[in-house]
Amino acid sequence: MKHIKNDKFSFIDDDGQEKIFLREKYFEFVCLLITEFFKKKIIENEFYNYFISMLNNLEDYDGVDYINHQIPYHWALSIIQNKNTTDSYTSEELEKLLEFYAKFEKQNNLTSFIVVNTIPS
Repeated sequence: MKHIKNDKFSFIDDDGQEKIFLREKYFEFVCLLITEFFKKKIIENEFYNYFISMLNNLEDYDGVDYINHQIPYHWALSIIQNKNTTDSYTSEELEKLLEFYAKFEKQNNLTSFIVVNTIPS
């Protein structure tokens, strides 16, 4: 399986605030959705490679915003289907997804995949 080149990506948001996108954790969560939530095997298909490339080649806030605009559920389904897909889920599926995400947050001591950079530059 291909890896994310750096676990964190620093950027300046639209408000001029320095933030960090935890791209390795984001990727880990997408992979867990595939294997644990959807119970599918991760296949390194074209969309998987596209997603890895996007994560590894971020340049600025716009790239982070594009990735974060789609929920991890979208990226997981797109990798499974090997195409950019339209998200659809029932309220029950959404509830299960939110529980799954809450468990991941708790296990990883996260509140978001984007955090404020507290280290002065």
